[in-house]
Amino acid sequence: MATARALAATGEQIEDSEFVVTSALGANVKAFLPAIDDGATTTVDDGYTCRVHANAGGEIELLDVFGRRVAIVPGFEQRVVSARGDVDNPIWSVSIPSAGLTLGTAVTAAGSSTPALGTTGPAASGTVIWYSFQKLDGTLAHIATWT
Repeated sequence: MATARALAATGEQIEDSEFVVTSALGANVKAFLPAIDDGATTTVDDGYTCRVHANAGGEIELLDVFGRRVAIVPGFEQRVVSARGDVDNPIWSVSIPSAGLTLGTAVTAAGSSTPALGTTGPAASGTVIWYSFQKLDGTLAHIATWT
């Protein structure tokens, strides 16, 4: 398996070699985290970390090997899960990574995949600067400016 993979359907197993898992699905999906340190080659060690991105409107429900909910990754957000414990007592800690800043993405007004904010978008073409930040309630907010 690769170190990064996109989920194709609900109920998929996250493998021990995957460190980034994404979903571009509009529907809600479930994904099973690997077993922690049971001695088999397909389990993860204490300290394993995986970043999970919901790149579309559908959320990702993360479950442990027993089917218990570990976390829900809301649409258009991400979470980092870290393993501790062992197969009989799996402990998954969940955190919200801080949002980065993306600068200088070239856009055009006509046919742009970057949304214009009403009539305040660029008239012809230019560069958009997206400022992303994490609010106190844990959700992400985005502000766009054009040059």
